[in-house]
Amino acid sequence: MPIILRHLAFTGPQEAARALEFADGLNLLYGASNTGKSFTTKAIDYMLGASRVLPDISERRPYDRVWLGITTADGDETLTRALAGGNFRLERGLVVESAAGSNRVLGARHDPGDDGNISQFLLGHTGLQGKRIAVDANGKKRSLSFRDVARFCIVDETTIQSEDSPVQSGQAVSQTAERSTFKLLLTGIDDSAIVEVVDRKTFKSSTTAQLEMLDDMIAAVDVEIANQFPDEEQLRDQATRLEATFTAAQAELDAAQGSIRELLDRKRKLGHELTLAAGRLDDLDLSLARFDQLDAVYASDIQRLEALDEAGFLLTLGGDRDCPLCGAAPGSQAHHEELGNVERVRGAAAAEAAKISRQREDLRNTVQQITADGQRIMDRIPGLRQALSETERELERLAPAATEARRAVTEVMEVRDQVKRGLALVEQRASLRSRREEIAARKPAGKADKPKIGVDGTTAHDFAQEVSRVLTAWRFPGERHVAFDEGSYDLRIDGKLRSHNGKGVRAITHAAFKVALLLYCRNRGLPHPGFLVLDTPLLTYRDPIDDDVLTEDERELASSSLKEYFFEHLASVADAGQFIVVENVDPPPNLSKSANVEIFSGSRAAGRQGLF
Repeated sequence: MPIILRHLAFTGPQEAARALEFADGLNLLYGASNTGKSFTTKAIDYMLGASRVLPDISERRPYDRVWLGITTADGDETLTRALAGGNFRLERGLVVESAAGSNRVLGARHDPGDDGNISQFLLGHTGLQGKRIAVDANGKKRSLSFRDVARFCIVDETTIQSEDSPVQSGQAVSQTAERSTFKLLLTGIDDSAIVEVVDRKTFKSSTTAQLEMLDDMIAAVDVEIANQFPDEEQLRDQATRLEATFTAAQAELDAAQGSIRELLDRKRKLGHELTLAAGRLDDLDLSLARFDQLDAVYASDIQRLEALDEAGFLLTLGGDRDCPLCGAAPGSQAHHEELGNVERVRGAAAAEAAKISRQREDLRNTVQQITADGQRIMDRIPGLRQALSETERELERLAPAATEARRAVTEVMEVRDQVKRGLALVEQRASLRSRREEIAARKPAGKADKPKIGVDGTTAHDFAQEVSRVLTAWRFPGERHVAFDEGSYDLRIDGKLRSHNGKGVRAITHAAFKVALLLYCRNRGLPHPGFLVLDTPLLTYRDPIDDDVLTEDERELASSSLKEYFFEHLASVADAGQFIVVENVDPPPNLSKSANVEIFSGSRAAGRQGLF
């Protein structure tokens, strides 16, 4: 069963856990720069045994532990490791906290004689435990480490754009081991059967040539160090001081940019509040105008009811007296019942008038409240305008400081990088001297033919056809005729070495190489970790823009970019393995229907800001 990555999480003593979930099949992590995407790739590699500690970015400092949830043949498990490095703990289940008595310690260093280390644990679940690989042309061997396999399933941004073969790191001392590991993945056969032998004549000439070459290389490095770094002994002290200076300068820049961001947020908020206040005043003015009209209606209704009451009053005057015309008593008068109706009408009119008066009083109270609200808003507006003006002035004041801080960071980086170059040369010279001592100390063996180490022609051809099928599925430009070049251990695509292309094409074809390797192994039942992490395979690639030579059908096909076919293909082969793609470019529409898409927006106001 392959290994499936389930989650990557960070915890700290005073911080809530920050977790990133992964699904089976295709996963895409994309978004703004400096949000932790490439850090995620490094963190996965770190949790699979890389010895290099993670970059000391400010966002990770509150955290002290990393958790990587995985699914293996044994079920769900979680690896945890301190950010400071060291050994691992293996927890049962997918967790982000330790459970007493349920964990096992795994050493960080590879040891083929002990199952209690991370390399042996991962190799065991991959089906590669106990394998051996050749490390030089003479057939010298060592045990396979998971770090040998990791480069075939975790590809960072620098590696994916490199001119080196996807098989090799570019370091001559590790070339044979890398080729042997590649052969092991393609065939399932390791180098255990190889016997290390070198004849004396070849050994002597080879040793002499290697020593001469190393002497030349050491001399060249010595000259470069003497010319460019005469203060060699002070390089490490300079690097330490420059690192501290850079950290301080970066902190100052972060503070300046943080202040500007806060002021921009405040300016945006104040502008929004002013707009809302103006809109509210308009609404209140409209309400007051309507209430004035309603008050006039109430006044008119009251006047009408008072007139009705007054008329009724006049009609009832004398209604209980003898008729002045005929002298008839009140009880004998024919209009007695009609006068009673007048009284009832007067009573109803009085009640209605009282009701309207109460409503009119409520209306006056409402008008007073609205008027008071309007006055409060008008009283608040000058303060908002003053605050907005002050914020704008503060922005104008801080802008030069941020520019100066950015310039200081750039200057320190240039000097720091130069010092790092000097340290790299010193380390390279030490490595070359160590290598020379190792070669000079070798003893010749008996006569024998050197073993053939690496991939045979038939297997290489079959693999190249798998790469061709992947490129075809991605609609990569050209005929997509792929061959394996045994000299460079790289691909020739339509007759051209992969490394002779620009970095955009190198990145996408490197990705095709690693995807094809996973599919090749899975389709043939060969051992492979079963997952692939690709950091920015599409960032610098663009489709051809000259379509004059395309037919109508080809032009229609080209209207859909390679990016879309890339994701479509990976989603279609999701049953073969797990793909985690880290990108800066926007994904195709509706990709979330066939993939797990995680967006790092870079903004606190829009979804997830970043890894932390």
